[in-house]
Amino acid sequence: MTRASVMTLSPLRGPRQGVLIDRLRHWLDGIGPRSLPLARLLVRLIPARCPFERTVVIAGHTVLHIPPLCQINPLFDELMALRFRALCRLEAHQQGQQERRQDRQPQARRQHP
Repeated sequence: MTRASVMTLSPLRGPRQGVLIDRLRHWLDGIGPRSLPLARLLVRLIPARCPFERTVVIAGHTVLHIPPLCQINPLFDELMALRFRALCRLEAHQQGQQERRQDRQPQARRQHP
């Protein structure tokens, strides 16, 4: 096996380094949660905080602290942006429902003395 063939086996190595990551980033940036069920699902699936951060405590003493590692993830920013877009979609829907409720309520009539 030549060195060139080894380099092209992985999309993350060799002369085409990062091509797969760039495609995934572009794909994630293009996702717009248009439906409410999709927006709810994305908010549930993408955690707001790093789920790997832990503090190990034994008998009241901190033994080990594992720092948040999510920022090492090359897709971290895109995932946080996707979660933000989903939250914005849900918020816009909720505000629209509140405005519709206010429009349906009869306006209180003011009595002039």
